[in-house]
Amino acid sequence: MSLPAFLEAKGYRRIPLDRNGVGHFEAKGTLAGRAVRVLIDTGAASTVVSLSLAQELGLQMTSLGRRGGGAGAARLEVFQLRDAALLLDSAMPRPLALYAMDLSHVN
Repeated sequence: MSLPAFLEAKGYRRIPLDRNGVGHFEAKGTLAGRAVRVLIDTGAASTVVSLSLAQELGLQMTSLGRRGGGAGAARLEVFQLRDAALLLDSAMPRPLALYAMDLSHVN
């Protein structure tokens, strides 16, 4: 049995990936019903969305009272998103939590 067949038999789904202009993998998705591009960062510890996008969509956020970092910055305030549906293609990933941070330094 091939690895793709094995994974699909276990309930995993194929998600089409594209490469962006700098070679990173991206997938088409939606966040709270809005079309988004999702950067696939295999080294990330958490699933993070742009704070400005979360605010624009009016998503309910709770500050965790701690700082986080990554993608070239540290000490950024971390918010947990509540009841925000993230879909990749038509599949819903199951992160432990969905977070928002100010990503203006990388966008």
